[in-house]
Amino acid sequence: MKEMNDTSLQEFLTPTKLIDSSHPDILRKADELTSSTSQKEEMARHLFYFIRDEIPYEFKATFEEKEYVASEILKAGRGFCTQKAILFCALARCIGIPAGITFFDIIDHTLPPYIVGILKTRTLFHHGVATLNLAGHWHRYDATLDVPLCSRKNRIPVGFSPDEDCLMKPETADGAKHIDYIQEYGLYSDISFQEIVAWFREDYPHLFSKQA
Repeated sequence: MKEMNDTSLQEFLTPTKLIDSSHPDILRKADELTSSTSQKEEMARHLFYFIRDEIPYEFKATFEEKEYVASEILKAGRGFCTQKAILFCALARCIGIPAGITFFDIIDHTLPPYIVGILKTRTLFHHGVATLNLAGHWHRYDATLDVPLCSRKNRIPVGFSPDEDCLMKPETADGAKHIDYIQEYGLYSDISFQEIVAWFREDYPHLFSKQA
């Protein structure tokens, strides 16, 4: 990913409406998770494993803005990809690690037939992944799937490295197809609730036409 100077990095450190990194609950949790180290890479490691395993994956997309605010996601203690990425960004920013979100379209070959029937596709559009700047380099960290879920579903958990992208593996633990990252939309320093809803409507229009 492209490198940025200190000036352009500032937007990846600033609190926003959804990435509310100055919220007291976010500050307290970040301090609790990282107070044992002063090394940014180790801080990021602690944040990654908290997001991955202590905020279990739950795909329950709703259309209330507060459910996409980092401090509210922390309070809920669960979330799907974009919610987890928003919280990850907030925790990273408040300890001085520049963070944003990279969006992908991914094909999940393991989606249950009933989910495919609802979505009418195996493609999950605008899959959000936290992206951190460590030692001057940007890396994507997909902390979506927690270890208990991976164990139940025969998935390979994503591990942390400070030196490279950490994305879901293309195969399951028994070698079947799992994830293909097929389209990248780039790095966002911020995202609005309105954009998230617009993407849902664009990506899965049939789900909204039934409600009309």
